Amino acid sequence: MSFPRRLTYSFPLFLTLCLVLTGGPVLKAADTDQVLVTVNGQPVTQADLNFARLSRGITGNQQAVNKQLLENLVDQRLIREFLAQQKITVPPKQLDESVLKVEKFIRKKGDDPQQVLTKMGFTPEKLRAAIALPLAWNIYARQEITLEKLQKYFDAHREELDGTRVEASHILLKLPAKATSDEIQNMKQKLVDLRQQIQSGKLSFAEAAAQYSEAPSKTDGGKLVTSAYRGKMPLVLTQQVFPLKEGEISEPFQSPFGMHLIILDKKHPGQFSLEDVRGEIYQILSSVLYDQTVQKLRSTAKIEWTAETKS
Repeated sequence: MSFPRRLTYSFPLFLTLCLVLTGGPVLKAADTDQVLVTVNGQPVTQADLNFARLSRGITGNQQAVNKQLLENLVDQRLIREFLAQQKITVPPKQLDESVLKVEKFIRKKGDDPQQVLTKMGFTPEKLRAAIALPLAWNIYARQEITLEKLQKYFDAHREELDGTRVEASHILLKLPAKATSDEIQNMKQKLVDLRQQIQSGKLSFAEAAAQYSEAPSKTDGGKLVTSAYRGKMPLVLTQQVFPLKEGEISEPFQSPFGMHLIILDKKHPGQFSLEDVRGEIYQILSSVLYDQTVQKLRSTAKIEWTAETKS
């Protein structure tokens, strides 16, 4: 399991739901206070890790998962420090309202907010800090992501965002579960040869699909469901078909399903404007900005792992 570096949780309700519904033993103060890593002199403790696990609904104690969560917590420490340097603060009223929503939701489930936090070794102050971080980042991101940047992204990715739909067909050759590089290359060459036959007119794409494809759609000429960029068709296929012109066949490409050829049969232009998808574009650019900022901050940060977490 892996997690993006950006702030992946949705506050406050998802966080609260996980806190309330996830059970577990009460941890001793000594356990929750254990420092796992320091970031520019600021500690990340076992309590922080507990909180991150519960906020994502993660059970068990897999080392690889814990390490990835700790990497995320390192990123969050760096972002919090960066936002403080930028003098980004959350309006007290907004933060108070978010905290009250959390507490209200916990009480609605029949639990006491203070007891829930104490069980995790977490203080109310840390809860406020955890809630404040994504709110503060949003303030900063909205300053950086201008209308011009939104428009530029929309223009560059218009068909992915404006509701454009495609009709497409594909040919699938399945690969063995643990295919070798030679097997993959041989399968790819088969599709290269088949593509040449189709382009030369020796057989149609539908005929080739009926004869060679191993997908259920072979009986219908390889036809896929009509789909927007992020729709009913798997993204791994729409990423390949959207750049094509009508009637154009892709080069062979590999996916988790096997090796494919795909043809764009017809494209239906979308009608959504920038205003219709502004929120979606903002989230994309905010994630990109977060990752870029973290990468830059990590290049100069002093990150010290304890012996237990270093491996």
